Amino acid sequence: MLPIYINGKFYAGPRNGVRRVADRLVREIDRLAAHSGSSEVTLLLPDVDGAAPDLRNVRVEALGHAPTQMWEQARLPGLAQDGLLVNLGNLAPLRHRRKVTLLHDAQFLFPDSSYPRRQRLGYRLLVPHIARTSAAVLTVSHYARRTLEIMGIAPAARTGVLYNGADHILDTPADESTLDRLALSPRGYALMFGSGKAYKNNAVVFAAWSHAAAPRLPLVVVGATRSELAAQGLHPPPGTVFAGACDDAALRALYAHARCLLCPSRTEGFGLPPLEAMLCGTPAVVAPAGALPEVCRDAVLYADVDDPASWAQAVAALDPASALHACKVAQGRERARAFTWERAGRDLFETLNRLAGAEDSLA
Repeated sequence: MLPIYINGKFYAGPRNGVRRVADRLVREIDRLAAHSGSSEVTLLLPDVDGAAPDLRNVRVEALGHAPTQMWEQARLPGLAQDGLLVNLGNLAPLRHRRKVTLLHDAQFLFPDSSYPRRQRLGYRLLVPHIARTSAAVLTVSHYARRTLEIMGIAPAARTGVLYNGADHILDTPADESTLDRLALSPRGYALMFGSGKAYKNNAVVFAAWSHAAAPRLPLVVVGATRSELAAQGLHPPPGTVFAGACDDAALRALYAHARCLLCPSRTEGFGLPPLEAMLCGTPAVVAPAGALPEVCRDAVLYADVDDPASWAQAVAALDPASALHACKVAQGRERARAFTWERAGRDLFETLNRLAGAEDSLA
């Protein structure tokens, strides 16, 4: 059996969705690595300023090197040369061919990606070569799998689907003081993540609040501030409540007490917020785009990506006293419960052990 090495460079990056997914998968591998018969697993960690995870069964090798592209491309292949190298953050060393690479989407190829120019060009240069030199490519939905094939990144026949989990949102008790801090009432607001990225399509929701049939409740925006959105040419409606950056405790409270969660993205490789909201007992309104229909199925309401009126109508239809609201709460919980980190970690670890030559390690 080949040893398994995990590229830990993502721990030095921003605390974004990619890092969260990678960290949860590492922790699930750590839990499963206690099984006899599985390959030895080592996390190769550059200098991450104290962000090293506390692991029990995965060996952590702190290398003390700066987490640069040079380290990843030139130094890392030698460190993992005798084993299978696992890369969970979109990038991987070209020179190591016995590797598994998780690509979250092909958004960097889209004209409205809103990626910084240098990052966009770097991804366009590296990612196709990384995919071609990987023993296996994984991605987070069948939609993303098809997109990677259509865009010439990775053939579907060599790409596996590894759905994210969503149940981390239940790990932290809700901070019920969040509603008081923001002067919100239970089921008395709609919730949305704010972003200036064009494909996130916040503009259609903002326009819905200016429509003749505008929802008669405040819109709460998590993350971006009014000034940040205005700098991108977006105009949140008067009365919008800006919750700022929220930890999981505050976010769980906002999810649990919202009338609905709004996700108007034109494309998503997976689409985590609707699942998190549904696990917390709140229905979602989403755009029928990207992986959102695949992930959410009939557990949500759909609104047109370009039609503000349809968003206003969907919010109105989800009156908390309505049978539709109760129906979508029940359907949402059932659908979202299928997406667990335990399942994601097990699927990944089985794949890694199979490639490392330990096919029956988790039987």
